[in-house]
Amino acid sequence: MNNKRGKNMKQCEMKKACEAIKKIDNMADLNIVIRQLKLTRKALKAQSAQEAKSTFSVGDTVNINTAKGPMKGLITKMNRTRAVCDINGDSFNVPFSLMEVA
Repeated sequence: MNNKRGKNMKQCEMKKACEAIKKIDNMADLNIVIRQLKLTRKALKAQSAQEAKSTFSVGDTVNINTAKGPMKGLITKMNRTRAVCDINGDSFNVPFSLMEVA
């Protein structure tokens, strides 16, 4: 499938979904949609965290994108959504989304 065509189909589907949501006229149906959106968001976040986690392991040196700029750290422990990293002798819980393999 052509990537541009796939993107246009996705935009069309999103537009249809938004239009359907706008037509909801009662709270019960709106709450059902909200619940489903939250479940889908949770599943996508879990999938993203799992993919990121699979690229790292204990002992890896990583680049960490912080507000103060990039820093190097060493992974000492892997948790579900974060890794404990040793940075300049201090331990920090770092989300996988902020880390890159060095």
